[in-house]
Amino acid sequence: MGTCFSVLIRMELARPGDQILGGNHQLYNVLITAHAFLMIFFMVMPAMIGGSEVGSGTGWTVYPPLSGITSHSGGAVDSAISSLHLSGVSSILGSINFITTISNMRGPGMTMHRSPLFVWSVPVTAFPLLLSLLVLAGAITMLLTDRNFNTTFSDPVRGGDPILYQHLFRFFGHPEVYIPILPASGIISHIVSTFSGKPVFGYLGMVYAMISTGVLGSLVWAHHMFTVGLDVDTRAYFTAATMIIAVSTGIKIFSWIAAMWGGSIQYKTPMLFAVGSIFLFTIGGLTGIVTANSGLDIALHDTYYAVAHFHYVLSMGAVFAIFAGFHYWVGKIFGRTYPETLGQIHFWITSFGVNPTLFPMHFLGLSGMPLRIPDYPDAYAGWNALSSFGSYISVVGIRRFFVVVTITSSSGNNKRCAPSPWAVEQNPTTLEWMVQSPPAYHTFGELPAIKETKSYVK
Repeated sequence: MGTCFSVLIRMELARPGDQILGGNHQLYNVLITAHAFLMIFFMVMPAMIGGSEVGSGTGWTVYPPLSGITSHSGGAVDSAISSLHLSGVSSILGSINFITTISNMRGPGMTMHRSPLFVWSVPVTAFPLLLSLLVLAGAITMLLTDRNFNTTFSDPVRGGDPILYQHLFRFFGHPEVYIPILPASGIISHIVSTFSGKPVFGYLGMVYAMISTGVLGSLVWAHHMFTVGLDVDTRAYFTAATMIIAVSTGIKIFSWIAAMWGGSIQYKTPMLFAVGSIFLFTIGGLTGIVTANSGLDIALHDTYYAVAHFHYVLSMGAVFAIFAGFHYWVGKIFGRTYPETLGQIHFWITSFGVNPTLFPMHFLGLSGMPLRIPDYPDAYAGWNALSSFGSYISVVGIRRFFVVVTITSSSGNNKRCAPSPWAVEQNPTTLEWMVQSPPAYHTFGELPAIKETKSYVK
């Protein structure tokens, strides 16, 4: 559904003037909000529910005064806030579950410094999520009381401050954008290691790079707020702190490249998606360095340059990693192999779709095209037409993915999956490759013990 909303947005933006929405700018913003909520929070409930104002047209940030009772007088924003609360509760409980499991339920001999990188990425994700979601809950609760109980947290006329909500939301919102990327780092590490025939270069460096990203990612929230009137020292701090994140990210990227360097690389579907994720995430990271500069960001804020940046990081870096992980572990989950040819077709179609969709947005943003406006001057028509065409190709690629899922999950002609389909049984780094596919209930009669073996060269 999130993809469908994005295609509707691109259909409206395909040419100058009113297209499929008939000039209804509120409905356009409702589509943007629904697309963002579905993609970021993975929930379908509230975004299109509402009264006479058609739906919640606030964008995913839900900033006042646009989200206030004057601008959205029906029930759509209240429904959206309620669903964010529910989504937040589920994420908090999930984070507690992961942290507790990884802390207390490791097998004998499985110290944290022997844990797989994907296991490391989960608590590094869960801790910032656990802390920042509580701040989000407070922010949207204040917004809810402003709307329904006549409080004035966001009303400057009566002593409130709309910038307070921005700080609280962004304190959640910036760790939030790293929350899909950190587990993606773990997934890519496993896949690159397997299909390069080498261990990941610099295990400890990768671990502490992920921890650094999680910590620093929680301390840079106001780089989304350079245009609100921050003083020059505050802007200098958030610019510098944001650029420092590039160091830990660079360590991960160069470690993956070093793992592939000189390896016997097999370009199966998971490896294609992993390499694609690294490439696209790198582009997104480089444009992030550009927007981290507070002087430049004054010009680029709320333009399509920002859309291109965070879609390359999230939509492409994270989503391609999800596709990579799906193809890597799906045989272990379903006990059936996926169709390799269709998987590779899915990769190439999607790659040739998303790049024409997103790369032109850099040029539109540099030319000053603003967000959330469904019409634009003729000068922007060419890049928008290319972007919309790319989104149609992307939909064809997504359809290929559903074909792969359907074939893999059915008991048709695809063959049964071996316990270790990637032939890592000689030197397995994780236990799932030691058991049958799919793993049986009560796979281990007793907890497997992990022992370190040392070989001595005479």
